[in-house]
Amino acid sequence: MKDNYKWDLQDLLQGKSLEYLHEQWLNKQNEILKLYPFFLSNLNNFKQWLKLEEEFDVLSNRLNNYISNNYNEDLVNPLWISWSQRLSNESNTFSVKLSDCTNRILDNEKLIKNYLRDKSINKYQRAFVLIFKTKPHILKKDQEQILSKASIFNGGFSTIFSTLSDSDLKFKDAVNTKGKKVHLKTIADITLNLKSKDRTLRKSTWINFNQAYANYESTFTQTLYYNYLMLNTISKIRNFNDYIHATAFNDEIDVKLITTLYENVASFKPIIKRYHQLIDKLLKKQLKLNNLEPWDKNVELSKTNHTYTIEETKKIIIESLKPLGNGYINNIKKAFNEHWISWLPKQNKQTGAYSIGGTKGLNKYYISMNFDKTIRSIETIAHELGHSMNSLYINKKQKIYANTSIFWAEISSIVNEILLSYYLLDKYQNDKDMSKIILDGLIRNFFATTTRQIIFSNTEYILNNYVNESKSFTKESIKQAYIEMIDKYEGIRKKDKYKKIPYAYSLSTILRIPHFYAGNFYVYKYAIGQIVALVVAEEIHKNNQDMINKYFNFLSSGDSKSPIDTIKILGIDLYNEEVYIKAKTTISNWINNLGKFVKY
Repeated sequence: MKDNYKWDLQDLLQGKSLEYLHEQWLNKQNEILKLYPFFLSNLNNFKQWLKLEEEFDVLSNRLNNYISNNYNEDLVNPLWISWSQRLSNESNTFSVKLSDCTNRILDNEKLIKNYLRDKSINKYQRAFVLIFKTKPHILKKDQEQILSKASIFNGGFSTIFSTLSDSDLKFKDAVNTKGKKVHLKTIADITLNLKSKDRTLRKSTWINFNQAYANYESTFTQTLYYNYLMLNTISKIRNFNDYIHATAFNDEIDVKLITTLYENVASFKPIIKRYHQLIDKLLKKQLKLNNLEPWDKNVELSKTNHTYTIEETKKIIIESLKPLGNGYINNIKKAFNEHWISWLPKQNKQTGAYSIGGTKGLNKYYISMNFDKTIRSIETIAHELGHSMNSLYINKKQKIYANTSIFWAEISSIVNEILLSYYLLDKYQNDKDMSKIILDGLIRNFFATTTRQIIFSNTEYILNNYVNESKSFTKESIKQAYIEMIDKYEGIRKKDKYKKIPYAYSLSTILRIPHFYAGNFYVYKYAIGQIVALVVAEEIHKNNQDMINKYFNFLSSGDSKSPIDTIKILGIDLYNEEVYIKAKTTISNWINNLGKFVKY
């Protein structure tokens, strides 16, 4: 049965070998390089160049996804480590040979604009407009070549973090009430244990998990510092104020939108405090405790454990997403039946879950997850299927602009999560325990992807300022900034508690955020995704056909518009506080409904 829960990566090879695909990829590079000196000499060459670029993108997506997905299944497998390194080196060598391409395009702006009047290629106009906008940030040819050669190191900090966190870092065995050791191999083990009825096991798991990261605080701190130093240095070389301004430019937004988002999410503080107070009451009653500790906070609001098989999960997903129509459901079934998903956890597999990027030209939009039989795993697969469906609809509609923007990518996944929760609330309306779990999941997920992610993002914002202002960048200063952000967005009653063991271990959380090491100033975009998705899902749940039509236009848009304009397809303006007010109203209603269970 386990074979049914593995993904079919062979589709990427299209019946050939990996070596054959790799050879095709290298041959396409050679075709591009042969044409490169002459690609602007006439219209026909320019058209051929665009065609070769499209073909190369598809080959790259197939090759990269095949190698990276196999690597993520076994992070210590020397075969996939070798292929990953080889592909990285060859990609870098190729990009160095084309390192002056942007310079050549900018030098020939008038000529290219004239070429793009041709009806057969005028669809490429947006792509070149975005290049023309980069003119103030492009360096001379020899300087660009140096940066291109150095770009081979760009993913290094993320790789170091991933290797340390997912492979080298080991957790001590937890201990249960009977004194029996319980192995902690994966994050899935830890998640499950923190929901256990056994308080001794919960405490032991919580401490050992957080202590494992705390033991490497100095290593994480140094890795993060040099990552931010590199990112800010390169951004300044390119005439940006800093790394954050550079990422905002790439997202076609003003940094003011980020700070506006911070201000609006800070206004959620009273309702998140109300939620925490309510949960504390419910958990104290359920667990028969006078005081709650951090290791008690993840226990389900139920007296029984609810587990699901993968097959049960599939049926729930299909039923819950029916408001999106038969076409959407048929595509979900396609994902299940054609083995797009790697379901099961195993040692050395990448933790967490993801739906692949780089999907142009693909037939399957793969998902990796670590299924643990809980309702949270059902939420996870609903989430990742949202991403994969987004990729599917984009590829049906877009031939050129078939990419997702990380700025709005979470909207499609969170809409699925919310629709799932509404379905489950209806399904279990007469089951008080399940209703509590589902409502709590809705609220907890909202704050986890708004308030919690903004705490992380605002801390990252501050840490980058530390680097740029030459302020102290130590594990102590990082954790102090983190505490201040927790207080700003959630409120802290006893700050001194964080100075004591084992509570101090939890502050290492701020050093284990994978996106901090990726170089894309990302996590605030989770909050955008959650807030927009909540407003959209509410209308879909009400069967608002106008919103459903807008939503499918959104799903199909790719990067054919700016991120802000893409979200406007949904009738939402992120600079307008109306969307934040609507979200707060819905969340307050959820909390009120959860509050009804306090008396039971």
